[in-house]
Amino acid sequence: MMSTRSSFKRIAAVAVAGLAFVGLTALPAKATGTPVNLIAATTGLTAAGTAVSQVAGPANFVTVSDTVVTGGGALPVYFTLSGGTTTTSTTSGTIPVGGSVQILTPTVGTITLTGYTVTNGAATTTATDTIVITVVGSAPGTTYASSQVYGAPGTFAPNISTDSIFSVTSPAGTSNAANFSVAELDANGVAIIPADAKVITVTVTNGLISSPNLLASPIGNTTYITGIPTTSVSNFYLSGIPNFGGTATVTFAVGGVVLKTYSVKFVAQATRIVLTALNPVIAVGNATTLYPTSAAPIGITANTNALEAQEFDSNGNVETINPSNISIVAATPGIAAKSYLDIGGTFPLGGAPGGTPTSTTALGVSLNGIAVGTTNFTAIDSGLSLTSIPVSVRVSSGVPTSVVIASDSSSYNIGQAGQLTTTLSDAAGILPAGTYAVFTGQAIASIALSNGSAQLPGAPATVAGPPAQKIGQVTIGSNGTYVDSFNAPVNAGQVTISATPVSNTISVTPASFSVIGTDAATDAQVESLDSSSALAAATTLATASGDTAEGAGVSAAALATSTQTQITALTGVVTAVLAKADSLAKSVAAINKRIGKK
Repeated sequence: MMSTRSSFKRIAAVAVAGLAFVGLTALPAKATGTPVNLIAATTGLTAAGTAVSQVAGPANFVTVSDTVVTGGGALPVYFTLSGGTTTTSTTSGTIPVGGSVQILTPTVGTITLTGYTVTNGAATTTATDTIVITVVGSAPGTTYASSQVYGAPGTFAPNISTDSIFSVTSPAGTSNAANFSVAELDANGVAIIPADAKVITVTVTNGLISSPNLLASPIGNTTYITGIPTTSVSNFYLSGIPNFGGTATVTFAVGGVVLKTYSVKFVAQATRIVLTALNPVIAVGNATTLYPTSAAPIGITANTNALEAQEFDSNGNVETINPSNISIVAATPGIAAKSYLDIGGTFPLGGAPGGTPTSTTALGVSLNGIAVGTTNFTAIDSGLSLTSIPVSVRVSSGVPTSVVIASDSSSYNIGQAGQLTTTLSDAAGILPAGTYAVFTGQAIASIALSNGSAQLPGAPATVAGPPAQKIGQVTIGSNGTYVDSFNAPVNAGQVTISATPVSNTISVTPASFSVIGTDAATDAQVESLDSSSALAAATTLATASGDTAEGAGVSAAALATSTQTQITALTGVVTAVLAKADSLAKSVAAINKRIGKK
């Protein structure tokens, strides 16, 4: 039967093989005296020397031998131990020439052996040998603690620096567009040996991944790789799919735990160019001149970036556009022409303040309106021989002649939410997107709205900015309209929303709608009318009874009784009327509360 000590020696021997894999070397000596005779050797963790490591264990030990290290002939050595004991439970003793002593390493820590050369039976007073033993909890590289995942473009070696700035854009189908490394480590940063390593899993979308060394044999391009590593660092290479443009994602997991995800953009050659009329109606004039500035806070924005040019690959992915290859051609140059391409992203698409800015994949095209009329525009990419489908653009005078205010319903309940749409036009149709001062002030309602006049078209006279505004201005979008929200008045009736134009050349069509009571208010009014009818009927009955009694000459007692009966009935009716009136007041209060009126 194998002894316990022999078993630990076999375990240590296995550890030796693992440590040879990770390339562990002996720790530097920490001697207080120059080593002369002694040398230490573990059962496998480190090579012999004066500083060694050993795994903690109740039967694990380090052997210290007396042999000539430096100097002359061999001499016995007297030793003392600090932090440990020998296998015979001693902390001091003499090691004869050629002899050895075994030092137990049961717990994690540091054990120091100090030796004194013995000459003629007497030990020196100065230490001649020092052996330092570091006792660790486990063999280096056997207990997983973390992983390092790094990425780099192309064939650059992945490291912490390349990973921190990782950003890759490559043509579709590029081989080895990016590469990655995965290392599994213990708590001290030592690579985990294969026998104790965790499974590495790599998944990729819209791309292909390969590995030369995760397993014993290289793995070719695929979309999924998994396995236990055979080397201290596993490498992976990402390649693009031929003719595919888009974003590929690579996800790394160790032991089933996702650690990192990378994105790589592959750019395919565009196969079509698309021109879109963001503002199909522009104005006569130059785009730069018409656009509002701090000095001229209102103006026409439609001409600025009125068109948008984009390019797509065969899979519908939007691609980066090269402005130097793009030309914008008008079918009738006398109607309108290209002003400039917004390469630098100076203005938002469509010219609408606060809108989406132009970019490398969305090129804004500003136009100049030359004469009132309609023409088509076509985008051409000379580098890729692409031509867009034509889009139509109408050039307007840009001078308003008609303003129409319309409600989204012909009637509303008291306090009901509604919308007012203001449309600006000239004789040919809607006006270009922009801001126009068309009223002398803000529009007014014939019956006050329940949320106030701030919901009506046109800037009020009290507006001072910022942003700077003009009294009575209306800002319209590419469809020639602007929408205001409101709440119907708290009183029923016919409502008109009207405004006074700044010029007699502008006609204003007001909005008109009716306001009716809600169901609760209507019920209260009906109940009140019913009570009033009952009161009138009771009064008539009482009068008739009095007249009858007097005409017939009935006795005073009978008349008194009849009159008292009618008075009692009349009192009941009056009480009912008061109750109904109180109910009506509560209904009105509830309505006011619902629409926010205080």
